[in-house]
Amino acid sequence: MEESLRLQRLPEYVFSQLDRLKEEEVSKGKDLIDLGMGNPDLPTPKPIVDAMIDALKNPANFRYPTFDGLPQFCESVAKWNKRKYNVNLDPKTEVTPLIGSKEGLIHFALAFVNPGDTTLVPLPAYPAHFNGTILAGGTPIVLPTTEKNGFIPDLDIIDDAIAKKAKMLILSYPSNPTASVAPKSFFEKAVAFAKKHNIILVHDFAYAELYFDGKKLPSMLEIHGAKDVCIEFQTCSKTFSMPGWRIGFAVGNKNLIASLRRIKTNLDYGVFLANQRAAIAALNLSEDYLDETRKTYQRRRDIFVEGLNKLGWNLKKPQATMYIWVPVPTGYSASSFSLDLLKKTGVVAAPGIAFGDLGEGFVRFALVDKECRLEEALVRMEKAGIRYA
Repeated sequence: MEESLRLQRLPEYVFSQLDRLKEEEVSKGKDLIDLGMGNPDLPTPKPIVDAMIDALKNPANFRYPTFDGLPQFCESVAKWNKRKYNVNLDPKTEVTPLIGSKEGLIHFALAFVNPGDTTLVPLPAYPAHFNGTILAGGTPIVLPTTEKNGFIPDLDIIDDAIAKKAKMLILSYPSNPTASVAPKSFFEKAVAFAKKHNIILVHDFAYAELYFDGKKLPSMLEIHGAKDVCIEFQTCSKTFSMPGWRIGFAVGNKNLIASLRRIKTNLDYGVFLANQRAAIAALNLSEDYLDETRKTYQRRRDIFVEGLNKLGWNLKKPQATMYIWVPVPTGYSASSFSLDLLKKTGVVAAPGIAFGDLGEGFVRFALVDKECRLEEALVRMEKAGIRYA
């Protein structure tokens, strides 16, 4: 039984490899501090849980949902974007629910990428940004980014012939895995680039609200004219600590939204109605909840970065996300350092190679455990003699 070529072309999902290694260590009785996956540990807020409980008491919510989503859900998304980013959206044509933004990103690629097509993808990147293209039979063209340039691609050096051939430019700021942020001026350049070369601009905005030090981050759709070429993917997973609930949404250009809806009608039956009603409660939470969430992750960031710096690293504190992107010590690859760290300390980190070839030489720590556990992870590393050199 031979797998399809599209499946054979995919790299193995590193987190499935990590799961196997973690199981081996747990079977030996090791207490793991799992900072490998961006899996929020904060409890989902009570108003969201209560809304789900109420929805589950109504049998009407057990039927198939409409493909376009509950009108109240789409209206809540539109109001959220107006309130947070001053972006005007038509809830009927410029909003669509998703079974998490990862699902939306992959299916969007299937809606537009033909075999032989190319897309432009900065690396390192969240795997869905390049795997969607591969599954569709296309080829992702790597836009290299480095720490020196803030992990932001230089759009000015892309050859015109490559740009004109590309179907889409896929961006994500704040970035997973690098935790980098992009200024509004870069977003303006990205919109102009997409218009000049007649390509789709995809923006994964999964970490929109996880910013620190009061430095609020822009939506791509805030840029004048962005809606002509752009679709933006947002999610409840990180913002509202709802990773397992699997609900997100796409917003932006009505034709792009229509195409995404069209392919989804052939692949799924929409988002469970009770989930949509819970997400409505999430989108209407007070700003106090988000402020407290940011404070929690900022405290964790400070503890972990300052602790690593005491072990020889020289890291800057990231301005957003729940991640710390860390160069590995001399003599290690990303994978060998992750494995050594796991076996010597029980601390789990994601090897940078999981985010494309340009992630080699780094690991990503996710701040998804209590402050005392982060401190314990640092103590274990110090006792094991793990330092940056």
